[in-house]
This record gives sequence, structure tokens and C-alpha cells, in this order.
Amino acid sequence: MLMTEYETTMVMRPDLGGDAIEGTLDRVREVLKTQGGKLLAINHWGKKKLSFDIKKQSRGIYVHAQYLGQKGLVAELERNLRITDNILRYETVRVARDVDPATREEKAYVKPVYGVEEPAEREESPVVAREEAVHGDDVPGADDEGGDEEPAPNKRD
Repeated sequence: MLMTEYETTMVMRPDLGGDAIEGTLDRVREVLKTQGGKLLAINHWGKKKLSFDIKKQSRGIYVHAQYLGQKGLVAELERNLRITDNILRYETVRVARDVDPATREEKAYVKPVYGVEEPAEREESPVVAREEAVHGDDVPGADDEGGDEEPAPNKRD
């Protein structure tokens, strides 16, 4: 049986916690399962600034879902998204018609770490901290050569 491939991008409220986001995604999975669809992938795009305020929100959490389904699937999914308070906006696009489900692989879902505002790359490694301790201010000639700082004003003026 041939199916149609769809993509739905959802914008969720920015103040949602991980449990609320996963609960909304569980609802999407349930609708796909009951309507005979096949979920291909769910991608979290993260929290981004919106082009314009939606329901007094200037930011939103973007989640993108790819799936296969029959005729009534999109209507039922969008009905569920419409009555969910966590969703600010959604957009569904038909990607391809007459797709054989056996040719499309399901991408394994990796649950993201929620609530982490700072990326892990900004954390200092022990090597950097050790080098700063060795090459600190007490070492002669370790001054910043950038010259960006202005000299301190003379207090005698």
C-alpha cells in the first residue's frame, strides 16, 4: 500500500518544560499510530526568536516531524494540534505522493536534554584552567598584548 509523505513543523510555547514537550510529542505519535501512519523522524530545532509575536510570545520551541500516512491522517493530527495549548503554530507540507513505506527508514528518536541554556562548548576544560594558572598574571610578560584597554586615568589631573 502506497502512502504520502508529510512534514509538520510545530512551534511550541517557549516556557514549556521537557515533560510537557514530550507529552505533546507523545500525542503526535499516538495519532500517527491510531491512523495507520509511520513516523520517520522527529527533530528538535530548539528555541528560536519568532519573526513576530504569536499569542504574546516572542520566542518558540521548534519541532519538526516527518511521517507517512493516508488521506485522513493530516486532518486528525492538525485537529489534535489545534486543541493543544502548548502549540503556538503548526504547518504541514506534503513532500511526496505514492511512497512505499518499506523504502523509508525510521530514524531513531534521541530525546534531547531539556533545560540547559548554556551549550556544553562554553564550559572550561581542566586543561585551559591549568594553563591559565601556569601563565597567569604573576608571570612576567604574560600581559595581554591586544592593547584594547585604555590606560587608567591619572588621578593628579
